[in-house]
Amino acid sequence: MLKRLLALGAAAAGALVSACGDGPATVSGTWRSPATWGTMVYASGDGPLLVEVHGDPFGRGADFRFQVAAAMDNQIIGRKLAITADRALAPHPDARIVVAFDPPPGFDPRHLCEGRVPTRATVGDRLTVLAAFCQGSETLSSVDGWVAGAAGPDDRRFRQLMGQVARALFGDPQ
Repeated sequence: MLKRLLALGAAAAGALVSACGDGPATVSGTWRSPATWGTMVYASGDGPLLVEVHGDPFGRGADFRFQVAAAMDNQIIGRKLAITADRALAPHPDARIVVAFDPPPGFDPRHLCEGRVPTRATVGDRLTVLAAFCQGSETLSSVDGWVAGAAGPDDRRFRQLMGQVARALFGDPQ
């Protein structure tokens, strides 16, 4: 119980500090399936976990999805978790992360797993992201986040945002 209270306090403090600047900041969805951690472990046990990337806020073309995968790679503390944007390399592509950049306000993350992905041009200097961890069309967890002023996918703050997204999707195994 104490561990959970400390984790909640740390998360709240992190959110307050993040709110004061240009981010990055993330907020986990309101519900996480108890199967989230186990599904991630199973799907990544034989090779990398698939990430599907929708949107290209920096205009980088096909390489952008691989840059997102690299930024999310090995972000879980205490667990080696390889991420790939190449479906052919993922041994269990039905279990995947779906990422949408700059979705419309109020877009439901469950739609990402159902294949209904919004398309919208990047608006302003603030980059937003919505991500879901999916098993087929079922949403196991979700997170949304933002960062302002990121210059591109190699920008440290963009990479921090994507690392936060990966950690928030899977949470603590307990």
